[in-house]
Amino acid sequence: MRPLAEHHCAVCSQSLDAPDATCRNKICRWSPERRCFTRVDALALFAHPLEQPIKRFKYDGRKGWSKVFGRLIVGWLEEHRRQVADIDLIIGNPTAPDRVPLQHIETIMESAYTEDTLDQWPIADPDSPVLTKKYETKKSASGGAQWADKLQAAEEHAKALRFHRSVEGKRILLIDDVFTTGATFHTVGKRLIAEGKATEVRGLVLARVPFGS
Repeated sequence: MRPLAEHHCAVCSQSLDAPDATCRNKICRWSPERRCFTRVDALALFAHPLEQPIKRFKYDGRKGWSKVFGRLIVGWLEEHRRQVADIDLIIGNPTAPDRVPLQHIETIMESAYTEDTLDQWPIADPDSPVLTKKYETKKSASGGAQWADKLQAAEEHAKALRFHRSVEGKRILLIDDVFTTGATFHTVGKRLIAEGKATEVRGLVLARVPFGS
């Protein structure tokens, strides 16, 4: 995997030219009170050799990669144990039930849950989900999409989510595959905090898309 840059944003993991440089990601310049997630960590950059496996898994249904991704997530948790010691609940960012070729985030979370053989981490039981998505919504992954379009798509995604369990008073780690702008983490985090009464939302993704990609 291509590691994160030595200097990267503490909010979104984007590469920075210097330790004191300002991140170009718009949402990182929002106040902590406005932004509905504290930070999102990434395992690596969305580049060779991780980019193609994620695409093959997500778009071609190569389900075997889910075991690898699940192990990577559990490995990151173990490596950053002190950083996530106060997390109460780990959940995936839901996908629609009829998503083709597969519900990729749910599949990754099932693998992570299975890989946590010692039950060290508060990963939600796949058989008792916290959030599900009721229906498919507009995609926002296009590299040429404008910020307003991505935010609108993220808002539609968040509105399509349904709570099945209480998250009140919990610090949540939200898992997704790829981070681009953070719009989805913001809108899902907003529902978790405003409606679900979660105390805090942080994020973890397999890969961070570099600017200009």
